[in-house]
Amino acid sequence: MWIEMEKLQEVLSVENLICLAFLLGISVYDIYFHRISKAVLVLANLLAAFRTLYTLTMAEGKLGRADEMDLIWAAAGAGAGLLLLGVARLTGEAVGYGDGWLVMALGIYLGLWGLMEVLAAAWVLLAAAAAVCLIKKKWSRKAVLPMTPFLTAGFVILLAGEYFRA
Repeated sequence: MWIEMEKLQEVLSVENLICLAFLLGISVYDIYFHRISKAVLVLANLLAAFRTLYTLTMAEGKLGRADEMDLIWAAAGAGAGLLLLGVARLTGEAVGYGDGWLVMALGIYLGLWGLMEVLAAAWVLLAAAAAVCLIKKKWSRKAVLPMTPFLTAGFVILLAGEYFRA
């Protein structure tokens, strides 16, 4: 069979499926209501933090050197979300606060480098969508696109990349 089931099960772990379900739900909500539920964002950040701490402490019962690095990368991912919250503040919410909190949760869950992969894919897709809308003259330059569907697409691209890596 051309799909390696073991590899697919590893990529589509329960944790990743829960994250994807959160992202899909938040994306739909953001598209229709142009905002993100604070309760869902708090829950997402708490789940990401608990999951990170749980996986680090349950690996061997104590933190090892590699686990400390994972914790540092998770904190750096959270820092990227804080940075985006700062950008939201400075730009008068050109990027919404909800996007910053969501990026913080993703940063805690994925770590800095996984988050950077998701953000890179999301921003490329967002720029392409904005260009298409401007070229087709569907929107003006002042129109807004919700960021969460593109973050969701970036996460799916990350999962696909994990599957196809050697």
